[in-house]
Amino acid sequence: CYHASVMSALMLLLCLLPSASCTTCPQKCRCEDLQFYCDTQGLQAPPDGVDKGALGLSLRHNSITELSPDQFYGFSQLTWLHLDHNQITTVQEDAFQGLYKLKDLNLSSNRITKLPNTTFIHLINLQILDLSFNQMTALEPELFHGLRKLQILHLRSNSLRTTPVRAFWDCRSLEYLGLSNNRLRSLARNGFAGLIKLRELHLEHNQLTKINLISNLTWNEIRVLTPDVFETLPNLKILLLDNNKLSSLDPQVMDMWQSLGTIGLSSNLWECTKRICSLATWLSTFKGRWEHSILCHSPEYAQGEEILDAVYGFQLCQNFSAPKFHV
Repeated sequence: CYHASVMSALMLLLCLLPSASCTTCPQKCRCEDLQFYCDTQGLQAPPDGVDKGALGLSLRHNSITELSPDQFYGFSQLTWLHLDHNQITTVQEDAFQGLYKLKDLNLSSNRITKLPNTTFIHLINLQILDLSFNQMTALEPELFHGLRKLQILHLRSNSLRTTPVRAFWDCRSLEYLGLSNNRLRSLARNGFAGLIKLRELHLEHNQLTKINLISNLTWNEIRVLTPDVFETLPNLKILLLDNNKLSSLDPQVMDMWQSLGTIGLSSNLWECTKRICSLATWLSTFKGRWEHSILCHSPEYAQGEEILDAVYGFQLCQNFSAPKFHV
């Protein structure tokens, strides 16, 4: 008993020292260096006892259904917050008020159907936002307004049907945008305006039939590409258009592909007649790499031939040199 009293007194003295850390760890959490991991505990809200000076908080795989206003108010030092794999259906305005230092927010794998315009307005330093695997059918026009430091945005596997005009206008630092596995049928002409640093855009597994701007658009129904919106993506590096229904390309489209390092054009309906000459010429001078073989679909005599081989072998285009081996 004497030793216990001595230890308690020593702990009290240590807590009074300016440099001492006396952070306690809630019973249902694992704690390390002001990082609180309170996962898979059936929690319906953040547990009591989490230090307001916490740098990170994980509440993954719990039973949280709603985020109320000022839910995390006072946690001004948080740099990451993981709320994925809960049952969240509602996020009230100002739920994230006060989290000015937050850089990483994960809300994936919940049941969110709609987010208010001002949901993220306080998160001025946010760099990573994951909203994938929810049930959103639409995005509010100014949902991402103010997120000027955002670099990665995951929106895959929702039920989005379109994107608002200039939805990402304020996301000037965005490098990755994932919109795959939604129900997109069309994209607003200026839906991606402002994304001057975008490197990777995923739109695969949607229901697009005509597109004005692209990156990963595999497994859609695209027949036509127009060049205008490429002007807003001057740094696009990867463009995947495999498994669509393209038969030819407008030369002006390829003129906008100056920054590309990787192209994917396989499994389309390429018509190897004189209409293919602009694409063949572009491919023959392209210094990057392309994914998979690019084969002729028609006419019958050229079916299954590599485009460059067909153009040269059947002399489809004037002044076309023999294709070189391409890696």
